[in-house]
Amino acid sequence: MELLGLLKLLFIVVVLGLTASSLIGYSSRRRRSKKALAEVREQGGVIRRLSEAEQQALPPVHDPAKPKRPLALESDDVFLLEGAYSRHGIESNGTSTWHDIIGGVEVFLPYDADLFLAEHNRAEVVFAGKMAVVVGLNQEFDLLSAVERDQRRNTADQQWQDGARGALQDVFVDSDDDPDRDKEKDEEEAARKRRVDIYSQRDETVAEIEARRGRGVGLLPGLLLTFAFIGLGIATARTSVLAMSLWSGAAVLLTVWALWLFWRRWRPGPPRKVNTVAGTLNLTPLLFDEANSRVTVAPTLGDKLVFSLPEHWRPHVSYEDGQRLEMDLRVDDYSVVNYNRQLSLDEEIRRFPPAYWGRHLTMALVAGVALVVALLLSRAPWADLMLAWNAVSGSSYVEAREASDLLAAPPDLGSMVDLAGSGRCQVRASMGDWQYPGVHCDWIRWGGDTSELPRVEIDELTAGLFSDEVVKTRRDPYVEMMVKLYGRDPGQAPLVVSNPEELIELVENACGSRQQHACAYLRDTIVEHLRVALPERPSDWRTLREEVAGYDGEKPLQALIGRSQLSLVKRRLRAVGRERAEQAVPDLGRQIHEKEKGGVLVHMIGDPGLTPASMTDIQLWRRFVELTTPGSAEPFSAKGMVVHRGEDESGAPILVVDVTRQLDWPWRSLLLSFWILLCAVLLPVHLWLAVQQYRAKRRREADLARLHGWA
Repeated sequence: MELLGLLKLLFIVVVLGLTASSLIGYSSRRRRSKKALAEVREQGGVIRRLSEAEQQALPPVHDPAKPKRPLALESDDVFLLEGAYSRHGIESNGTSTWHDIIGGVEVFLPYDADLFLAEHNRAEVVFAGKMAVVVGLNQEFDLLSAVERDQRRNTADQQWQDGARGALQDVFVDSDDDPDRDKEKDEEEAARKRRVDIYSQRDETVAEIEARRGRGVGLLPGLLLTFAFIGLGIATARTSVLAMSLWSGAAVLLTVWALWLFWRRWRPGPPRKVNTVAGTLNLTPLLFDEANSRVTVAPTLGDKLVFSLPEHWRPHVSYEDGQRLEMDLRVDDYSVVNYNRQLSLDEEIRRFPPAYWGRHLTMALVAGVALVVALLLSRAPWADLMLAWNAVSGSSYVEAREASDLLAAPPDLGSMVDLAGSGRCQVRASMGDWQYPGVHCDWIRWGGDTSELPRVEIDELTAGLFSDEVVKTRRDPYVEMMVKLYGRDPGQAPLVVSNPEELIELVENACGSRQQHACAYLRDTIVEHLRVALPERPSDWRTLREEVAGYDGEKPLQALIGRSQLSLVKRRLRAVGRERAEQAVPDLGRQIHEKEKGGVLVHMIGDPGLTPASMTDIQLWRRFVELTTPGSAEPFSAKGMVVHRGEDESGAPILVVDVTRQLDWPWRSLLLSFWILLCAVLLPVHLWLAVQQYRAKRRREADLARLHGWA
């Protein structure tokens, strides 16, 4: 967690650092631009005055950083600005701001001035606020001709939108920038090459609409279906009927909506306009790849329309400069629907309908992931299905109050049972290891033969080590008075031990010659802390035992021990008892388990309250004593679904009952069953359809190749 927090902090620091660096760089570039502008004002001379016609032609000037605030011209003085062109900007919250620079000064480029930029620029500018406004550029751009071009461009755009029959309006009437035009001696031939004629305008056909829109990959139905499965998952976790009903109802509605969107009849939607045009093909070089000696060109119809072909046509269409073409172009994006009366989207779609395999793949993926999630949420999917079936079909519980009833008519898998009677908790190994046995009351043997069960008893030595009376003590007024005379609390006075002989004999019998750590610690603790009333204090266990055994005084032998030391001695005694129990309990548990036979073994699962309680070895030993005592059967009840049947080593039938599956609360299983069945239907259906549609797509591609001679 500390590493994750450190990485998050480092990420935040890096992001803030990059943001600050960008802002500083952006501000620095703008300051340099302002400084360069001031130098041009101070050092540059006025080359002419802006004419009244130019002032009227100049559009509103805006600072890109403050586009809503227009800038006013400071004067009609025109200055000369020279230098290279560059551009910089900044992006924030999805918006971007760009600044055009010539010779280090930020400039405003009106109309189509950017089309006349060169590597080195010579611009005529006037000043408006902190910007230089370009009114002339490279002796090719000026405001008056730009206004005329803008008007012609608007006329051409309107003509294109309306589909008015005739030659499309030229924008660059007197342009000399095309070297091919300089070489062209016949002016009529040059005009013909630039000319684009509009023949007619029509609406898209249904096939052309489908080619443009397609039918998608089913993202919206897939998303709705995903939300439906999320709603089902939330509903299965609710314990309130109202909450479960609301979430499951929303999930069903989303499912119906998703399936309706997916399977509804396709509607083409409103058609777009298509213009039928003709013109000469011009190829304009754009990029040159020196490594591969490859030139990238942009095809245009005349000098006006940059068209785009459908993706599957591009590898097969060869361009020839000067070729006369007739095409149908969409008005809004100049995309081709019919190329030179040779390639037609309408014909392709009508003759070979598209195959949309991706839609089915999306639904199959959603259903597959949802099925995996449902199987993970359900402990036993088949049991959920059976409980749902029992609830829907009106099944009832099979009641049994005697083990003989079950033996006579064993319930089937998936049936609902209500068992009640008296049975015995079972001794079982933990993870199959008898070194750690346990008493499991989630395993009940109902009936069966108890005659061969071993009669388990706790031996007296082990019981004595755990007894509270193993060290008999009492308060002594004389000892308390002596402690008080020394200025101490009488309540902390040592206690008198009245049975030191019995205590030492018990320890000797329990330990004997054993050298386990518990016994060694116990002997050392008694020697150190038990003050036996002997002429001399023994220094080791052997001496203490011999002197206590040989004591023949008239009064009973006594000893003193501190209160905290008494607790320590008792802990050491219990540690020895645990060592003895650790050796006896595994063997006892195995013996009891091997002797259990007959009856019916009922295993209840699902309820966390049935988890075996954690016990110490001596507690287990005592529990073994209770289990092997005649009449040790205890009342039990198991109400739920039979999820497994089998036999134990003795041949007794085993019934595994899931007590969490109840007929009065089948809703979770009903929802999970609906979930699993829905996925089990959607997944194979859409997967099969995806495969079939993919094959159809490949066949369509082959048919199109044969149709156009590409194969």
